[in-house]
Amino acid sequence: MIEFIVNVNDKINGFVWGIPMLVLLVGTGILMTMLTKLFQITHIGYWMKHTLGSIFTDRHITKHTGADDQSISQFQSLCTALAATIGTGNIVGVATALICGGPGSIFWMWVVAFFGMMTNYSENVLGIYYRRKNEKGEWSGGAMYYLRDGLGSKKGMKTVGAVLAVLFSVFCLLASFGIGNMSQINSIAGNMKAAFQIPNFVTGIVLMVLAGLVVLGGIKRIASVTEKLVPFMAILYIAGALVVSIVNIDQFGAVFSAIFKGAFAVKAVGGGIVGSGIKLARSEERRVGKECS
Repeated sequence: MIEFIVNVNDKINGFVWGIPMLVLLVGTGILMTMLTKLFQITHIGYWMKHTLGSIFTDRHITKHTGADDQSISQFQSLCTALAATIGTGNIVGVATALICGGPGSIFWMWVVAFFGMMTNYSENVLGIYYRRKNEKGEWSGGAMYYLRDGLGSKKGMKTVGAVLAVLFSVFCLLASFGIGNMSQINSIAGNMKAAFQIPNFVTGIVLMVLAGLVVLGGIKRIASVTEKLVPFMAILYIAGALVVSIVNIDQFGAVFSAIFKGAFAVKAVGGGIVGSGIKLARSEERRVGKECS
């Protein structure tokens, strides 16, 4: 049974992480960058002021909602979103790219990240524009809503939009078991065993209990936990990266040389796409949750 699953997974990966993904991933990012007139560069001051900058200048951003309000604060929403980008995607995604394509793949991850900014930006704008409140007063949104209500509102696209919305929901659910939970638990358990000799099943059980306590508490508890953990995670992540960089500062020349020399090999392009895909897939799962908040 396991061998059958592995074979099916290999065939799917062979199709998904090929030319179609390269065209869709980078092509869409380039298109959105052109349509927004290089928004990620021309408006850098604007979005810095109204994101990180507003945390320190606008109390409304960090103010908690009332007990009866099912929505969360803007800062909690930000932390929930950041939880998707600081972790598995950055560590496992980059490691996978290096293994698959060598140092040159890092260059293509930079390229995909640059254009991917506008893909992510566009998705979030659409998610917020087409979100709605359900009967419990909770916000519901995501790709399934703007595919059905946005694309579906175009002439002759009602059925297409509805079908794509259902497919997105199904694939997102399946991905949450595969590239989400499994890769995260496997990475954590492997590191815990290598560093502290803790059996994999012990790590798995502890993580299951902790995650259950948070998730079963609803969006309010999830937001409450992320607003406390994520700032610490971000500072620790950046500090760790800086320490590693400073300690190995004498290797910077060789590192950048290897990246640019190997960037235009076919293997490097594929590795960069795979690594970026893992990062984007992880972000997509959490982004849907953020939009629903």
